[in-house]
Amino acid sequence: MKELGDTGAEPRAARDAARETRGLFVLTAGGQAFAVRAEEAEGVAEGLTPAPLPQAPASVLGVVSLRGRMRTLLYPPALVAETQARQDVTTATPRFAVALRGDEQLALAADSVEGVVAFDADSLHASDSRDSTPAATLEHEGRRVQLLDASRLFDAAMRGTERRRPRA
Repeated sequence: MKELGDTGAEPRAARDAARETRGLFVLTAGGQAFAVRAEEAEGVAEGLTPAPLPQAPASVLGVVSLRGRMRTLLYPPALVAETQARQDVTTATPRFAVALRGDEQLALAADSVEGVVAFDADSLHASDSRDSTPAATLEHEGRRVQLLDASRLFDAAMRGTERRRPRA
């Protein structure tokens, strides 16, 4: 039974405290730090070798079998770079693959994973452009971390390529 004056909502201080931190899954690739929202990361596997895809964009390392599904393995530094030489990406041998939730069945290649880290929401600096692959940047332990929006990763990987369309 509600008492008078009780709105059923959390006290304001508790709501404010909850808004101040966010759980982000942090990984490194190519000497850079990246993150996705913690709820977007599904699992991590080590030592997988991607099967290359013919004529794939530079940011696509290939496909890997991870958690019972074939996932397209993306290389985060190539997603955020304006131009990335194909040979720079193919020389990258990721140690880890981070499976992402979603229908697109994507995974991120990583040299190391830190796992879920709590960040102060005020430290996030949103990107100026909606087309920008890093949705935001933040500072963590003296380094810049680029927050990736999992819902835009496939589009970022396919940027500049024309997909084959079925003929009518």
